[in-house]
Amino acid sequence: MELMINFILGLMSPICIGLTTNYIYDKIKNHSSSANRKSGLEFEFKVKFKFFK
Repeated sequence: MELMINFILGLMSPICIGLTTNYIYDKIKNHSSSANRKSGLEFEFKVKFKFFK
């Protein structure tokens, strides 16, 4: 009986991990493509420096 439970858990784990990974990937992909229609990944940084004497 314990072997059967281990076998079922061994089959279900990779399937659940794969489905979760695909779900997260689709959410990230849809979120980024709705904001910008550009391909690839782009970061924008704004940096301000103030020098005091």
